[in-house]
Amino acid sequence: MVDNTVEGIDIFGSWVEAGMVLAALGAGILLGYPMIKSFLKKRDEKKSIWKELPTSNSFVNLHTKVHEHLTELRVLGDAGRSQVVQFHNGGKFIDGSSMKRFSLTHESCRSGVSETRHTRQDVILTMFGEMLELVTADNGTPILTSKLPDCHFKRHLESNSVILFSLVPIRNANGMSVIGCLSVEWCSWVKADAVIEEDIVPMITEKRRYIEAELAAQTT
Repeated sequence: MVDNTVEGIDIFGSWVEAGMVLAALGAGILLGYPMIKSFLKKRDEKKSIWKELPTSNSFVNLHTKVHEHLTELRVLGDAGRSQVVQFHNGGKFIDGSSMKRFSLTHESCRSGVSETRHTRQDVILTMFGEMLELVTADNGTPILTSKLPDCHFKRHLESNSVILFSLVPIRNANGMSVIGCLSVEWCSWVKADAVIEEDIVPMITEKRRYIEAELAAQTT
């Protein structure tokens, strides 16, 4: 029988134990590598997100000005809400074509009138064809919700207690592309009956110009 001991130490057994430890460490590294890699990736993504966030007051000031214009428009028009909706991409269909969506990015509401931001995020534009037609018409004429044909847009307005509304497009800096729309909504018959079209149209058209300028500054 071969003696594997030196001064009472089992040399063979020690090497086997050392090999088992190394094998366990190697397996741990192999199993843990994907987790470590995922953790480092998420950490780097978080860092990149924070790097992209604005570091000056210009971003806050810009969007504060947009909200101020919306509030002025809402108060002057004695409306329940005034809003800015912006168009954007959002994924692809199975054939590879791009999905067109819109999201409500700015909103000013009268006290007692509910906000609608949570119901107007990443909405597919194809569901709001009637809204797009009114945006492209670009006349700002107040329209009774009840006069709309039965459609998703009408039901959406009704669910938010909109009785009368006005829409105009928002264009990019060179005025060539429609990037969203500005809307004013009246949510009570008392307020809706008091609306004078000749006053509202120039009012919303003027505020549209200021808001377009502020949003254009965001992209520069």
